Amino acid sequence: MITAWLPTEKGLQRVDAGVDNVPADAVWIDAVDITREEESFLEKHLCLEMPTRAEMQEIEASSRLYREGNAAYMTSTMLIKTETDSPETTAVTFILTPKVLVTLRYAEPWSFRVFASRAAKCGAHNADLTFIALLETTVERLADLLELVSLELENISQQTFKLRQVGREIDLQRSLIKIGRCGNIAGKVRESLVDKGRMVIFAEQAAAEALCAEGRARMNAVRRDIQSLSDHASHTFGKIQFLLDATLGLISIDQNRIIKLFSIAAVIFLPPTLVASIYGMNYTLWPHNDSPWGFPFAMALMCMSVGLTLWYFRRQRWL
Repeated sequence: MITAWLPTEKGLQRVDAGVDNVPADAVWIDAVDITREEESFLEKHLCLEMPTRAEMQEIEASSRLYREGNAAYMTSTMLIKTETDSPETTAVTFILTPKVLVTLRYAEPWSFRVFASRAAKCGAHNADLTFIALLETTVERLADLLELVSLELENISQQTFKLRQVGREIDLQRSLIKIGRCGNIAGKVRESLVDKGRMVIFAEQAAAEALCAEGRARMNAVRRDIQSLSDHASHTFGKIQFLLDATLGLISIDQNRIIKLFSIAAVIFLPPTLVASIYGMNYTLWPHNDSPWGFPFAMALMCMSVGLTLWYFRRQRWL
């Protein structure tokens, strides 16, 4: 599907386009999951070579950021399904020329959907400002995701370290799953921020002469926002690692406490087991073996051994 955006007084106007139906004055052409026929048409119409889907997945910088003639090719990692607990990544290629911005994608990132709803009043009237506005919307969403992760980590921290009350045990395994989910989201956000930082630097160099004063100022602001968000992401990763270590430590303490109880129970019952084994032998040499007081004496001896063991454990502060 091909969508063209035309400049207006306040922003951009959407026009559904197709093969042989792309307006000449369009400043933004959005190609979504295009067919081979649509790809061939765009290449002829714009005199550009469209990267294949496999080429968009390459990770080396030389394949993601490069120039061909007066066109700057920038492939970026964008987040999709950000409204869910398991966001995913997709590659989006930005082709910036002096007259038109072409975006090639095979998914629907949140930033594209939101920018499309704001395009009529975004103030962009050329390809450069449209590209910058898309970057601003993308960085805004990444900042929102980091805020959500920070809030979730704060809730996990309060639940993990609060005093335990009777009948209100903390589900540490569930906290561990939540921490892992936060780490997954923060990792994808950090990867996207690093990618956006490289893309902004490349765009500034590639379009240094074409950018107007407003464009340069907004591009600098985007670069500063990305840097500050990268610092915040690093801090978030530190907190995630701390909570992960703390939660695993608390789980280990709980497991050790259970093993400790079983060990103490086993040691407490060792002395009475020894007494019962001795008096259970078929010999007449043991004291009170033939006496009617033999059984009470053996029981008293076993109870005394249990009491002495408990007293020793409490004295050593093991209980």
